[in-house]
Amino acid sequence: MTATLLPIPDDPRFPALIAAWTSSPLSPLYANAQFPRSIWLRSFELLLREFYPSANSDSLTLTARHAAPFPLCARP
Repeated sequence: MTATLLPIPDDPRFPALIAAWTSSPLSPLYANAQFPRSIWLRSFELLLREFYPSANSDSLTLTARHAAPFPLCARP
């Protein structure tokens, strides 16, 4: 199964989650840390799951990584 980039639903929780990362005074400190970013990505995926209950995990991950307000490692 291939991943598909899902449209971000029109829900205020998505921009709030992005703003929470970018406005946090701690975000520069965690720029290279895996743990806080993984929590953010998982939270974004859980929100997406509410709107796309039948979406596969790869699509949720791809969409969350695409929307992430922080740099991610390049993957093939």
